[in-house]
Amino acid sequence: MNERSGKRLRLLVAGALLAGHVANYAIQALLGHLHPIGFLRELLGSGKVDDHELFQMLLLAANLALGPALISGRGNLMLGAGSMFLILAHAWVGVRVVPDPLTSGAALVVNILVLYVGTRLSERLPAKHLAAFAASYFALFFIFVEIKWGFLIPALKGRTGMGNAEPLFLLFVMGLCACARSWRLLAWFWAVTVSFTFLQPYAWESAVVLCFIVAALFGARGALRSPTALVFLGVGLALAGLVLFPVVAAIMGESPQNLGNILGDERIQKAVGRTLVTATASTLFLVALAVPLAYALARLHFPGRSLLLAAIDVPIVIPQSVAGLALVRVFGAGQPLGGVIENVFGVRFDGTLWGVCLAQVFVAMPFIVKAALAAFESVPVELELSARTLGASPWNAFRRVALPLASRGIFLGAVLAWARAAGEFGALLFIASNSEVETAPVLAWNLFGSVGSAQAGPLVAVLLGFSLAMFFLLQLATRTLPRPAVAQNADATAAAQRAEATA
Repeated sequence: MNERSGKRLRLLVAGALLAGHVANYAIQALLGHLHPIGFLRELLGSGKVDDHELFQMLLLAANLALGPALISGRGNLMLGAGSMFLILAHAWVGVRVVPDPLTSGAALVVNILVLYVGTRLSERLPAKHLAAFAASYFALFFIFVEIKWGFLIPALKGRTGMGNAEPLFLLFVMGLCACARSWRLLAWFWAVTVSFTFLQPYAWESAVVLCFIVAALFGARGALRSPTALVFLGVGLALAGLVLFPVVAAIMGESPQNLGNILGDERIQKAVGRTLVTATASTLFLVALAVPLAYALARLHFPGRSLLLAAIDVPIVIPQSVAGLALVRVFGAGQPLGGVIENVFGVRFDGTLWGVCLAQVFVAMPFIVKAALAAFESVPVELELSARTLGASPWNAFRRVALPLASRGIFLGAVLAWARAAGEFGALLFIASNSEVETAPVLAWNLFGSVGSAQAGPLVAVLLGFSLAMFFLLQLATRTLPRPAVAQNADATAAAQRAEATA
């Protein structure tokens, strides 16, 4: 477009908008909606004027200033003409949509900001950023304005009305303008918006989950990073968020005062301490016996091996109540085996810490056996054979080669077994549920049955927070152990290939 055509276009657009605004003001004055002479008389006289009259006069003055500026060639035509159009629109219908001139003026300023941001996006970024910005704006309009007033869909009006919808709409639109230049910021914005509009009264809890999902998606890195992998990650994170949301809600839903009162309760302190002691003892017992079993299963083949591997998973698949009944029927005081153990060794399982440990060992065994088995299977047999050809005994080959290389997987299995033992509940109800030996999960159930969920909620939050903290600390401890042999071999192979390519 040449300079002459540009001037003509500016004159046509700005002149039409200015003439339209002047005509609109004159029509409203003729219809008796505005009284310009009376407004000037009150302004020069008492100084007190009607808010609506003042707002309309300011809008007219703004376009009277913008119009000549655009015609003279100053400023961006799209931004200037868009601002004039918004001012005219507010003068015409804005005061009928919003409840007062102050809110209408704020809406006008925000809409001009939206126009400015949209203009800059169209000039500096690809069109998809502008499309996402426009779609987000209309989505906010639907959430805050349409649902309350029902302009386009009258059936929505009054069904899900939102108080103070207009100020909230303007506030969120300003946030949208601040985040529009970046996909990451826009995702964070919508995570917060969805949390505080649709997910009440769990706004903060849902914001934590959604923000974690956004951070994970935009922070994902890897050699095979692709849209397919990101979609898979997003689906998996959505599932994880759905599963973990009750945990986050239970922890964040309690006040610090209630949590402090729970932590000071002697009964709760004893139950938590009892859980720590019994779960740790059960895990150590399993490590001492399950690790040798896993090594033997990884190195030997014998009749019934497949059956044994399937039987190890039985505690996982059977209901906890069935496990408790089975333990009572075999190890109970009135049963043959349980009676023999009590008479010979003086160990009673009913209602004692021995029973607690027995139930924990039963339910946690598959976790450590399968993890240790996978860890030993990842250690190449050739490494042990090489050690033995160099003079190491079978025991030393196991202790110095297989065990260190499998230690990370074994420790991770021990962490899972400890967590499973500490969280056992169903079997304990049958074999050791009395108050003298109750663990934290059993105590939570007893409190729920006696005082209800409201009073048991703080205890649940404390137990969840404590369990998560312990589990994450143990998970972090696995980073200090050697990586699996397969991963080490893969790293060595990759390093050799890089060196060869460089040479």
